[in-house]
Amino acid sequence: MKKISVKFIAESAIIAALYVVTTWLLAPISYGAIQFRISEVLMLLVVLNPKFSFALILGCFISNTTSSLGWYDMVFGTLATIIAIIPMCFIRKMPIAAIFPVLSNAFIVSLELGIAFNLWNEAYWYNVFTIALGEAIVLYLLGIPLMSAISKNESLCLLMELDKNKAISIHFLNGYGILAIGFFVLNIILYFAYPMYSISKDEITTNYTMFFLTRNGAYWLILAIGLGLGYLAITIFLKNKIRLILGITISILSSLLQIILGIIFKDALTSFYYYLYFLSPIFSIILSLFTYRNTKTNNESKEEAN
Repeated sequence: MKKISVKFIAESAIIAALYVVTTWLLAPISYGAIQFRISEVLMLLVVLNPKFSFALILGCFISNTTSSLGWYDMVFGTLATIIAIIPMCFIRKMPIAAIFPVLSNAFIVSLELGIAFNLWNEAYWYNVFTIALGEAIVLYLLGIPLMSAISKNESLCLLMELDKNKAISIHFLNGYGILAIGFFVLNIILYFAYPMYSISKDEITTNYTMFFLTRNGAYWLILAIGLGLGYLAITIFLKNKIRLILGITISILSSLLQIILGIIFKDALTSFYYYLYFLSPIFSIILSLFTYRNTKTNNESKEEAN
């Protein structure tokens, strides 16, 4: 019988904690019939190494303990994860493996909602569609690029014993370029789905997303998407110092956009969700700095080799 190592326990705890923290931080878009559970990108780790299966099942169960659906989500949500993970452990092609959490969550979570709220017939199939769509966007537009970026990091693959050959290799981009693509998709999801603030009245909670707040002004949408596309293009195509300067500049402009929205919609300033929006430009600055440092180190190594 193979012994469970301290390294395995530590890795499993970290993966489970990442799943839980990401789900809770993005709670408004992590539960319900229309959801984008960003933590589901971690599900694809089992394709690279099945040993993370238990960590992800545990992370899903703990995340669902705070769901408004209570034991329904703890049972059905965790069951959906288990059913998806079993075939994923035996499939080498990541795009095929990603289908299983899409289908299991779509049908099982819709079943859960049907039992909890008597949502059957047309309502059931509507929930199947929306849950499958949200899961597919997260896994295919965020998860697969993230796993591709991870597979390009030799040290991380060795440390976590990941089979990098099972990840899709995006040859024309380095790991940072791939992360920039995933980061752009994440920001679009947040713009349309994540609340800047919520107001509760008569036991009804209304979420106000950035898109909802700016829906009457197309220039806000153009500005938000334009900044994201600008950051993406800069990270992929420009040279090192210019990329760093412009990347940080765009991140600051994104922060200013959010500050302006906070001034215009003062209710947002009292909300915890509003301040989480600032994590996005902070992470983009960090990505710019890491890209600059990594490129500079690689260039110096090439010069020494020559």
